[in-house]
Amino acid sequence: MPDRVYLFDVDGTLTHPLAEIDEEFADVFLTWIHEKKKKVYLVTGSNIEKTTKQVFKAFIDQCEGIFTCSGNQFFSKGRKIYENKLELPEGFIEDLNLYLQEGTTWRRKTGTHIEIRPGMVNFSTVGREASPNLREAYYRWDRDALEREDIVEYITNLYPEFEVSIGGQISVDIYPVGKNKAQVVEKIQEMHGDDVEMIFVGDRNVPGGNDWPLAQRLDPIEGSEWYQVHSYEETRALIEHSELFT
Repeated sequence: MPDRVYLFDVDGTLTHPLAEIDEEFADVFLTWIHEKKKKVYLVTGSNIEKTTKQVFKAFIDQCEGIFTCSGNQFFSKGRKIYENKLELPEGFIEDLNLYLQEGTTWRRKTGTHIEIRPGMVNFSTVGREASPNLREAYYRWDRDALEREDIVEYITNLYPEFEVSIGGQISVDIYPVGKNKAQVVEKIQEMHGDDVEMIFVGDRNVPGGNDWPLAQRLDPIEGSEWYQVHSYEETRALIEHSELFT
């Protein structure tokens, strides 16, 4: 029988956005791993520094590994196994700043709008220094304004060698074409064999979302499944009641 591994997004899937993991849920999750002897990997668009503020190190270390920056970096048992390098074309940062100055109609900016991470760039017009309340305000505004969809079009028209996806509440993720979360599939197959079954849980499994490429990559693979959730409470319900998890 082939190996089965479980892949979980972090922000919005194991935690509320930018919040620390709920202690009771963490206990339920880790008990499920140990008692059911599950092989679990975390797959996040964020970097390792931000992720360890949400999910404590001991939690991460009890998983098989964590793919950060949409799979452009991989850690296992506290060691960095690989990291993809990123080369930005001339004028790229200037064009992001141009959108920030002239393209957005959102006026309240907080700082840290462009964050270069291993293998990718995160871009936010409200800025990563925004408070939880301001993040929620931007998220609600963006559902009508569709600014992040406009950012996707702006960047991909200028730089077709990059793809852009919507992640979290306030930002977009930018990476070279193909260097999205879907690249995790090949890495898992290298570690567990081509016939490994993968079960993925994420909160952005919709077109344009940063979980979507991974979900689509799993569709044709026999025995693999993906699930869309909207909170860690829904993730908890899956691991406690779904046949594929129990």
